[in-house]
Amino acid sequence: MSSLGRYVRQMLLVEIGEEGQKRLGAAVAAVSGEGLRHEVATAYAERAGMGTVAPGAIDESSLAPSFLEHAAPRAVVAGSRAALSSLRSALLIEGPPAGTTPDADPRRAP
Repeated sequence: MSSLGRYVRQMLLVEIGEEGQKRLGAAVAAVSGEGLRHEVATAYAERAGMGTVAPGAIDESSLAPSFLEHAAPRAVVAGSRAALSSLRSALLIEGPPAGTTPDADPRRAP
């Protein structure tokens, strides 16, 4: 199977396509390092097909919502958002989806 064949499901997405997957393969995700947030970010970036995963800082305080009080969930959310940010940058997608912020509490109705 070709290297692109592994990512056929995400290439079917209009937002990614074959060209987007090639951009991911050529991009660098600066998310690796020590700790759970880096492990999560590295796993997501690698599985999405990012070309290189390099060491980089992940600012948990800005990426994890303030209502998450325990360390593990905060690290998982921060790592996930760091990887998503790298993917968005590689795909040339601007910022987070409309109506979302790191401190938005999904348990509260708008």
